[in-house]
Amino acid sequence: MKTETPVVKYLADYKAPTHKIETVDLEFHLDDTQTQVFSKMKITPVNGNTLELNGEELKLKSVKVNGEEFSNYKEENEILTLTGLPSEAFTLEIHNEINPKANTALDGLYKSGGMFCSQNEPEGFRRITYFIDRPDNLSVFTTKIIADKKDYPFLLSNGNLIESGDLEDGKHFAVWNDPFAKPAYLYALVAGDLAVIEDTFKTKSGRDVKLQVFVDKGNEEKSHHAMESLKKSMKWDEKRFRLEYDLDIYMIVAVDSFNMGAMENKGLNIFNSAYVLASKETAEDRNFFGIESVVGHEYFHNWTGNRVTCRDWFQLTLKEGLTVFRDQEFSADLNSRSVCRINDVRNLKAAQFPEDAGPQSHPIQPKSYIEMNNFYTMTIYEKGAEVIRMYHTLLGEEGFQRGMDKYFELYDGQAVTTADFTHAMSVANDNYDFSQFRRWYDQAGTPVLDITTKYDEAAKEFTLTVNQSTPATPGQPTKEPFHMPFLLGLLDSAGNDMTLALKNRDDQNDLDRGLLHIKADTETFVFANVNERPVASLNRNFSAPVVLRSDLTDEDFVFLMANDNDDFNRYEAGQALALKNIHAMLKDENHQVDELFIKAWGSILNDNNIDEEFKAVCLSLPSMIDVAATIDIPNYRAIHEAKDKLFKLLANTYKLELASIYNDLSTERPFKVDAKAMGERKLRGFVLACLSTVEEHKELARECFKYATNMTDMMNSLSVMVNENLPGCQESLKEFYDKFKDQTLVMQKWLSVQASSCDDTTFDKVQELMKDEVFDMNVPNLVSALIGSFARNKVQFNHESGRGMKFIAEMIRKVDAINPQSASRLAGAFNDYRKMPADLKEIAKAELTAIVESDKTSKNVYEKLSKTLNS
Repeated sequence: MKTETPVVKYLADYKAPTHKIETVDLEFHLDDTQTQVFSKMKITPVNGNTLELNGEELKLKSVKVNGEEFSNYKEENEILTLTGLPSEAFTLEIHNEINPKANTALDGLYKSGGMFCSQNEPEGFRRITYFIDRPDNLSVFTTKIIADKKDYPFLLSNGNLIESGDLEDGKHFAVWNDPFAKPAYLYALVAGDLAVIEDTFKTKSGRDVKLQVFVDKGNEEKSHHAMESLKKSMKWDEKRFRLEYDLDIYMIVAVDSFNMGAMENKGLNIFNSAYVLASKETAEDRNFFGIESVVGHEYFHNWTGNRVTCRDWFQLTLKEGLTVFRDQEFSADLNSRSVCRINDVRNLKAAQFPEDAGPQSHPIQPKSYIEMNNFYTMTIYEKGAEVIRMYHTLLGEEGFQRGMDKYFELYDGQAVTTADFTHAMSVANDNYDFSQFRRWYDQAGTPVLDITTKYDEAAKEFTLTVNQSTPATPGQPTKEPFHMPFLLGLLDSAGNDMTLALKNRDDQNDLDRGLLHIKADTETFVFANVNERPVASLNRNFSAPVVLRSDLTDEDFVFLMANDNDDFNRYEAGQALALKNIHAMLKDENHQVDELFIKAWGSILNDNNIDEEFKAVCLSLPSMIDVAATIDIPNYRAIHEAKDKLFKLLANTYKLELASIYNDLSTERPFKVDAKAMGERKLRGFVLACLSTVEEHKELARECFKYATNMTDMMNSLSVMVNENLPGCQESLKEFYDKFKDQTLVMQKWLSVQASSCDDTTFDKVQELMKDEVFDMNVPNLVSALIGSFARNKVQFNHESGRGMKFIAEMIRKVDAINPQSASRLAGAFNDYRKMPADLKEIAKAELTAIVESDKTSKNVYEKLSKTLNS
């Protein structure tokens, strides 16, 4: 057994800090292994004269109070406790030493290549110096950095540069001041020999803001897309939310070794280089899109996260759910809104729905945690964004904007709670009653809506009955009904939306917007003056994040695919039909695929009124996770084989039409990063995948790879060759390796595509790739690309022999000794524990028990796997 069980923290135990750190002056003397940190804090007592400061992996040198040496302190359990302090405001000075080079956890201050870099969210600052390291302690920071000028010509921190100069012995210094009080998690420091590109942005009030993107030398040309994305973000936030940037400078730094995608430190964002660097030769379209989205996300945090921050970490969705919603809207306004919404929901269903149904299930405002890093989850972020979107749907755009304005008016410069956000939305909208809606914050699980319909031709009435239920989740066996917005349309035989009128209801439920309010376990809505049987378009735009089950027929879904003016539901109708056929194929391998579906799929393929990206999305089949979610004990190999069989049937049925589309899209075009060009490449890649399953086109992927002029086409063709084991596959992999082996970001793609193959040779291939010089266990991106991709490979992870699970368990142990956050992410591979077949479950149980009971296991991994075992 573990010698010490990690401590659980509870929301109910929240207490305000005993002291307030008003200002902190930091001075760093940078050194690889002996960095000296001097902290001078002005502190105001709030409750008592005993002060507890957080500190981890620190070597304490001295403590002074009001300039005098102070000895009334003790270090115990990563807390520095000072007693007998003045009852009035005082100055506390601390000198400590840290070892950035040994910090492989990448929390606090660490070395990444030749660069010093920091990551302090959620609790990394305590690895830099002793501090009240919690988000409700807001302080004004001033930072002086001293380092060798040759090795570290750039010395960066938060806020505005107020002083710099040369010192003796080849050293130099820089002093930064951030005038805005902030919690320590938003503190940042970077020092390195970097390249920089610069630009300016003129705010709506006429101020010029200096923009800088710092990258490794030689990568300057790959950073221009990130710079353009930043300027678009700033302009969009001024227009859509009337929010203007507040400092004189905004900096982005790209770092290879980084646990997160990016970090919104005030004025100095630190990014995983994967979300900064892009060129057509090295980045796919999804990378360009991802950079635009993540740059926007971190910039939008300047207001939703920095200017208004969290009182405690249980409120994490306050900033993350809201900011994800904002970045989703940003992407939708700049690209195809329909496709963006479909992709957001696909992501939610693929990752958050299983999280909600598994051992890690938690509300968007958790009630307890052991390791806060484990709660940077899809639930907090993506489901949190869906909850914000429901506010928007309930209130409408104008009402939502009034609520946002009130939020900043009431809480700018403060650390607040999700209840404060709800309060602002309410008071700005005639005291809207969100009391039942608040259950979205407190209850875990994905609600299920069972819908039945009935048409009375004589009475000209259409009845919709909605039953809502939510499955039991860990710690929450029973659930109260949610208040959810439910967008609806009733289509006549010509495909037009009917006018909606409810019978015998006073509120009329916002019918001008097609909005119903679902509040009870069972709701019945009777629509009057319905002159023909309608086809119901349910939960339009995915207005409520639920599992939807209805009595719609196959004919209804075909009709919706062709006629619904809600693009999301056109896509959903196709998914429903495909899912039904895959289920039938799993039950009977000789099942004849429904001709209705085959024809409906073909009608989408041949519809010239649909843009290319939307067409590619609509033609795609449900993911393996989508199918598995509807099965008690999924057999992933069988699911893969059924999907593969259906895909090949469709491809061979429409091979002539597909070839024609491929040829049309193969016409040489200039490379552009816009919605139309990216949509064309997406459809071309999808059609290539289809044609590569047709005997006469087996060589097509190799040909596409050889003549590809951009990374999107190259990876589309390489993926097809690997997945289908097509001619030219090994030659293409070697050519790719020889060309890009010195570019880490590109090699991540090469590793991932091989580890993702469902073929049984993949297991041995991954062992071989781990020995390649391009792989490094110390780099989180590479761990995710190779080992993480295999862990997400449902067929191979769940291999009948148990070898996949044993391998990932071994990797969790090894990675945990280096970087607990990376190991914790790998541990998510076992989230399906409850749904495993008995033989694999026994193997998993033995492996996980050994990890949990080891005294070498981090609290990150312990928390996740102990929950898994207890599920």
